[in-house]
Amino acid sequence: MAVSPVNASRISFNSRASSMLQSVRTTTANLFVQQARLASGRAFATPSDDPVAAGRAMKFGQLLERQDQILANLQYADSFLISTDAAMAEVSDLLIEAESVASQNVGVTAGPEDREAAAEVIASIVGQMVSIGNRQFNGRYIFAGRDTASEPFISALGGTAYVGDTGNLLTRIAELEHKPVNLPGDAAFSALSARVAGSVDLDPALSMTTRLEDLAGAQATGISRGVIVFDESSGAGRFQVDLAEADTIGDVVDLINDAAATAGSTITASLSSNGLTISSSSSALTITDQAGGSVADNLGILAEVATTGTIDGLDLNRRISAGTLIGELNGGAGLDLTAEFTITNGNTTATIDLSAAVTVQDMLNKINNAGVYVRAEINESGSGLDVLNQVSGMTMTIAESGGLTATTLGIRSFHADSVLSELNFGQGVEIVDGEDDFQVMAKDGSTFDVNLDGAVTVGDVLDAINAAATEAGVGVSASMASVGNGIRLVDQTGGSDALSVVALNGSFAADDLGLLKAADPAETELIGDDANPVRVDSVLSALMDLETALRNDNTSAITDAGDRIAGFLDHVAQVRGILGARAKEMLERSTHTATAVFATQKLLASVEDLDYTEAITQFQKAQTALQANLLTGARILNTSLMDFIG
Repeated sequence: MAVSPVNASRISFNSRASSMLQSVRTTTANLFVQQARLASGRAFATPSDDPVAAGRAMKFGQLLERQDQILANLQYADSFLISTDAAMAEVSDLLIEAESVASQNVGVTAGPEDREAAAEVIASIVGQMVSIGNRQFNGRYIFAGRDTASEPFISALGGTAYVGDTGNLLTRIAELEHKPVNLPGDAAFSALSARVAGSVDLDPALSMTTRLEDLAGAQATGISRGVIVFDESSGAGRFQVDLAEADTIGDVVDLINDAAATAGSTITASLSSNGLTISSSSSALTITDQAGGSVADNLGILAEVATTGTIDGLDLNRRISAGTLIGELNGGAGLDLTAEFTITNGNTTATIDLSAAVTVQDMLNKINNAGVYVRAEINESGSGLDVLNQVSGMTMTIAESGGLTATTLGIRSFHADSVLSELNFGQGVEIVDGEDDFQVMAKDGSTFDVNLDGAVTVGDVLDAINAAATEAGVGVSASMASVGNGIRLVDQTGGSDALSVVALNGSFAADDLGLLKAADPAETELIGDDANPVRVDSVLSALMDLETALRNDNTSAITDAGDRIAGFLDHVAQVRGILGARAKEMLERSTHTATAVFATQKLLASVEDLDYTEAITQFQKAQTALQANLLTGARILNTSLMDFIG
């Protein structure tokens, strides 16, 4: 480093001293900087030493921090998946053992005592299976979905309830990419029932505050944002409406009306109960999308052929959300929820009163907190409600208590729209083609035969019974029971015999429909059994059914349970395949990310790390400069007036 010059001629002593001290300070500071670089091994001690390099180092440091976090996520996800796979391997081993037990106890060589002992083995397997379902990894429940802090499988109502979450636990594996790292218990163990799928579209009406994200749209693809082109050929002409900033359907109405007013158009937009209405006083109007867009199409107001008058938009299919008001359902007419209904799970029944519900969430809360371990939720399409049974080993029914609330909501488990092939846990209703299936005997002794050929739903069965009774002139009518579940036969013949149903021609239809029975002679009604209870067809249910069949010495039930267990072995194999594929992806990404981390570390080091050869040279220069400053200063500060004479 060059020595800062000090011109000592014709200047005061104070000026010379001040200039000298400033030079010494500068060279001393530089020496300290070089010392700090050598001591720390870093190219710069503070950003001000080298702003450009410091900026690059900061960017590389931030990138490295993100990469380190992603690498940690991937490594954790890999370990989580490996633990999950190990748990499912244990499940597979237990199912193989249970299937072997079932096979050994269907032959004639096994007696009641042998089967009772085998039932104890299966009971032990059930306990081990629940323990696996509650397995933890680093303090987090593996099969609990996103709610990893809570035990997912608990004892409830005499069975085992899955109370875990049904969502996937996601981890960030790239800057903008997340992947699931688990399988919740409902997927791994089939721990939730098939849904009591809502059979009614609750049809919420539109309001100005309805958000666009809550609309399926006229084409069931949602509502896109973009530009709509209006063209009044004999009016205001062509003008555009940009809906990019629209959040609610009310925003759409306002933006259309504002754009029309600005363009001098007479058209107006308004809402019907389910869509948009575009009114034009006189001019022929076309409504189209900008090239490549689909906004008008999604909003159901596309009119590519000139139209005069009113354009009634298509149904925008508003989805139900938790905050949807009960009064907005049924096209805005609301629902009558004053009547109670019942939910029975196993031997436990809860009476549900929704009369005070204001929103859909109120209804869900009331059902979910009824203490019968069912899960009510909005269905995937957003059109209605579903109810699921959470308890393996128990059956659930949803029935009326004299009103129509469950039917109105579409969640009655056995109703006129129930499909025959889905009854009796999917075994259906066995009908004899071309023959009468059962006979109804009225209280006055008169009879009529019922043929169910072509029947698809329970409603078809009711129609067939009523048509056969009318044709035979017998005063018996069929409908769904107003209390409980089942088909209801009402006798108006006035006789004293028992109203009854008997099978014909080897048909099992009456039995499968719950009608193969006789009423008390004093009664004028016969109420059939519920033919559509809902159970959880899970690994645990199959094992529990096997245990029960062994204790009851029921070989056919043992065979059935064994077959279901064999089916779950295939399911477990598929689950392990999914886990293996995910683990492989995590491992591969982990390897790539580790390589990227190493590369970033090298780049950061190239900016931050000290070049010792260059640093030592700079340090030596700084030392030399300081020494020169001190020597020069000593000479300058010792001068006097005599030095300038002579």
